[in-house]
Amino acid sequence: MELRDLRCFLAVAEERHFGRAAARLYLSQPMVSKAVRRLEQQLGARLVDRSSLPVALTPLGEVFRSRLDESLRLLDDACAEVRRRATWDAGQVRVGYTSGLGPSLVSAAISALHIRHPALRVQWTSEPTARQVADVREGVLDAGLGWLPDLGPGFESARVGTFAFVALLPQEHALAGRRSVDLAELVGCGEPIVVWPRQPHPRLYTRVTDALRRSGATDIVEAYGSVDDVIARVVDRQGVGLSPRGWARQRPVRGVVQVPLTGAPDVAVTAFWRADQGHEGVDVLVQLLREVAADSDLADQL
Repeated sequence: MELRDLRCFLAVAEERHFGRAAARLYLSQPMVSKAVRRLEQQLGARLVDRSSLPVALTPLGEVFRSRLDESLRLLDDACAEVRRRATWDAGQVRVGYTSGLGPSLVSAAISALHIRHPALRVQWTSEPTARQVADVREGVLDAGLGWLPDLGPGFESARVGTFAFVALLPQEHALAGRRSVDLAELVGCGEPIVVWPRQPHPRLYTRVTDALRRSGATDIVEAYGSVDDVIARVVDRQGVGLSPRGWARQRPVRGVVQVPLTGAPDVAVTAFWRADQGHEGVDVLVQLLREVAADSDLADQL
C-alpha cells in the first residue's frame, strides 16, 4: 500500500472533489483517481461515492478516513522531527522560494547571510508556492517564501515585503515615457491586457485579474507558457502587458518598456512555517528577510 495513495484519498475526502484534491497535491486528476481506485482494490471496499458532485465518502470510507487521518499525522510529525533535528544539528535550514523572488530578495538574503550568520547554511529550493506549502506541511522544507500561500491550520507566517508589478508597453506607447502608470490608466488605454498564465500560481493570477475587472477591464488575455509569451504579444502589438516585476526584470527585450505599476492589488511576500516545529534557524532567517526586504532599493524591486 503506497503512502501517496493514502494521501490522495485523504485529499479527496477533505476536498470532496478529485480536481481540487489533485491541485492541492500538485498532481494530475487522473493520477489521484487511479490512486484512490488502487487503494479501494487493495482494501476490497468502495471508499468514495462518485455518483454525484461533490463526491461523498461511503460509510466504510468515513471509517477509514477517521483512522487514517490520525495515523498519517503521527507519521508526518515523526518524519518532520527527525528531519528537523538532522538539519539543525548540521546547521542547515531548508527553504523554498517562488522563482520571481530569486533575483531580488533571495540573492540579497544569501549575501547578507554570509556576513551576518556565516554558520547558518540555507538550502534554497525554487518551487511554486502551492508546492512549498505541501512540502512544509510534510516536513520536506523547514519554511517557504512566496505570495498568497493557501495556509490551513498548523502554520505560522510573517509578512516580509510587498510584491511589485510592472506594465509592459511598446516603447512608442503613450504611457511608455511615464515614471509610473496607475492600473486604472492601463485599463483606460482601451487595449487588451495580456497577463501571465494562471498556472502554476492561480491565487496570484486571480488576485490581479479580479483587480483588473474592478477597474473596468473587459479584454484580459491569458498568455501561454510564461511571461515570455506576454512580452512576445506586446512586441506583436496584441495588447499591453502586466507582469510581476521580478519575472519581467529577468527578461529585458528591446522595444518593450517596463513601467512600475501603481494601484495594483496588495500582494504580500510571505514567509511561512509549521507552528509545531520550532526552529531557531527559521526565526533567524525570517528576521533577516524582513530586514533585507526593507532596504529601499530592494523594496522597489519586489
